[in-house]
Amino acid sequence: MEFIASGETAGHSGAAAEQAVWQTIRRAFGPGDEGVAYWRYPIIDPNGAAFDREADFLLLHRDIGLVVVECKGYRLDHIGAIQGDRWQLQGTRQTSATPYTQARDQGFRLVRHLRDEPALVDDRGNCTVPLHFFVALPNVGRDEWDDRFGGLPSAPPVITDDELTPGSLRDRLESVPGNGLTHDEFRAARAVLSGGQPISGERGGRDEDAASSPGDTKADLAARVERGLKRLDREQEELALQVPDGPQQIRGIAGSGKTVLLAGKAAQLHARHPDWRIVVTFQTRSLYETVTETIAAYYRHFTGGDPDWSRLQVMHGWGGRTRRGLYFEAAQAAGVEPRTYSEAREAFADADPGDEDDPFAGEGDDDDDPEHDLLHHCCAEVLDSGEPQERYDAVLVDEAQDFDPAFFRLCHAVLRPPKRLVWAYDEAQSLQSLSAPSPTEIFGTDSRGRPTVDLSGAYEGGVQKSRILRKAYRTPRPALLLAHVFGMGLCRDAGAVQALTTQSGWEDLGYDIEGDFRRYGTPVTLRRPAEHSPHPLSEVSAARPFVRVERFPDRGAELDHVADAIARDVREDDLDPSQVLVVTLGSVGGSRDAGERLAQRLGRRGIDANLVWDGDPDVFTEDGAVTIARINRAKGNQAPQVYVVGVDTVADATRRASLVQRRNEAFVAITRTTAWVTVTGSGGPDRVFAELRDVTSQVTGDDPVVTFPAPEQGALERTMLDATLDAF
Repeated sequence: MEFIASGETAGHSGAAAEQAVWQTIRRAFGPGDEGVAYWRYPIIDPNGAAFDREADFLLLHRDIGLVVVECKGYRLDHIGAIQGDRWQLQGTRQTSATPYTQARDQGFRLVRHLRDEPALVDDRGNCTVPLHFFVALPNVGRDEWDDRFGGLPSAPPVITDDELTPGSLRDRLESVPGNGLTHDEFRAARAVLSGGQPISGERGGRDEDAASSPGDTKADLAARVERGLKRLDREQEELALQVPDGPQQIRGIAGSGKTVLLAGKAAQLHARHPDWRIVVTFQTRSLYETVTETIAAYYRHFTGGDPDWSRLQVMHGWGGRTRRGLYFEAAQAAGVEPRTYSEAREAFADADPGDEDDPFAGEGDDDDDPEHDLLHHCCAEVLDSGEPQERYDAVLVDEAQDFDPAFFRLCHAVLRPPKRLVWAYDEAQSLQSLSAPSPTEIFGTDSRGRPTVDLSGAYEGGVQKSRILRKAYRTPRPALLLAHVFGMGLCRDAGAVQALTTQSGWEDLGYDIEGDFRRYGTPVTLRRPAEHSPHPLSEVSAARPFVRVERFPDRGAELDHVADAIARDVREDDLDPSQVLVVTLGSVGGSRDAGERLAQRLGRRGIDANLVWDGDPDVFTEDGAVTIARINRAKGNQAPQVYVVGVDTVADATRRASLVQRRNEAFVAITRTTAWVTVTGSGGPDRVFAELRDVTSQVTGDDPVVTFPAPEQGALERTMLDATLDAF
């Protein structure tokens, strides 16, 4: 049995009663039960009373069906009379209530979603999931209830104090009529409750059948991946439903579903608290459409309506004269004239090393230094010379690895207490570093040396202040292993470039490690358990290989090969051109030149190309066109088929970008794939391609394992600390 609580501290008089019921539910059902129980499930009536907006308790049990429980802390003397569905109250803040009707309405709202699932309807279109409603009264005894209301035809089914023991509650719920659910019905209903079915559009709930007979083309397989990636697992679902009573950090490996998770969290926060001002912010402008659509889909699932976008705001981290942004709005409210990019570049010229392009458009120079990030200086200016106003109730930051400390401090400053700042960062998506800064590095300490933001432990409602997502859904296991091993240079002849050097650090990324990093040169074995990479195609042999590496004598031959491969993807495997992403590595000039030459070759083959740097900075993909992007625009985006062009440039020491950054760019490019990645290069040192082929041969087996010598820690360009130590 799974137990998922929102963690939000109730502010009404029935909170203690709810706590008593929840504790009994947790004790009544155990590991042997197939089901899920929610405390405050956000199927919400936007027009409900302040205390009756969402289901107090929701249980889905394979042997019982769906149970909705409305909990009231009334004593018997609070209930003056029951007339139909209305309870007349006395001695309480409310004069009347309709608890049974509330539970029933919540259940019927869910039935609308259940009926969209073919596995859960009969031939007449009726929902086959048994549905039951109760009112829980922890402060009322069974005998006194029956003496006064037991004879009324309108008296609802109640759970009284006498039945709030584990055995009695279980007996009470198991006594309801109905035959329970089949395995397929339970899986389908579980997917509906998680939000996965309404969001992904997937129907049937029969993943096993789909795995045994997938379509033959890449297009068929890609469609299955797209559906699967929008479903939340239990840990993601719990995080999405939780309401932290203060700051919360979410760390996750590439492809762990953080963007979808934050979208679900934003939607349910808005549904629960429509009066709150909530902001969802990020750095990659092309995420606007994806984030907005996903939030809207979740909100419709929870409420049946559309969000109030004036209260739930999706905005870029910087902003501008014509586009809302968190920095711009915060600066204006603080009495500081916000700076555009060009104004910031001029104002902080001494701090900026000089970019060829506008990073606000997502196309910065390949040698950006986070210490000199212009947004960082702009935010610091507001904090130092302005008066930041507490104007938001929650701020959710996606792609947190793209922001520097001053931005987070500004977000914290503009939040009302209790400072609900939720930030999710990818464990290895920064182009400058494969490790993220600790909360102390971001927010600093007080005069006594204590962390300004303490992420140890949990809030009163049980919400953990820091969470780690180890499962990678988006990137296939071979591609993720290749990206990590090559990105760190663990199999590099000249020695690793950067590395995690603790077992706990690797475990945070979802890996198993055998070996001792303290013994330089001794074998270390890296393994990623299948359960930590539950990719939708992981068991589909027709989808393999997920990773290819190709080398060519010159760039022209390389681009010819990639153009031919894309033509086959489109014409033989039925991929839409927009499902193909080409990431060109190297300097600004070199990578753009390669992209333009590839676009010409595609044009000669009758395929349109979208050179991202020439288009709208808010748009990443265009219908019917292959996407060609440099790494700064590719991060945060993905596609089923990815081509990483110019991998030889990771060895180009003439670039100002450091060796660490060049390796990180390769890592980010490889992890853009949701299914297949082909890494190509031309010329360059033999050792780079030998390294790639060595790693690829190790990661493409049924049980991928990579063995490498323990690096000499003193020779590493960067040592990535165990991030659990940073948070706790």
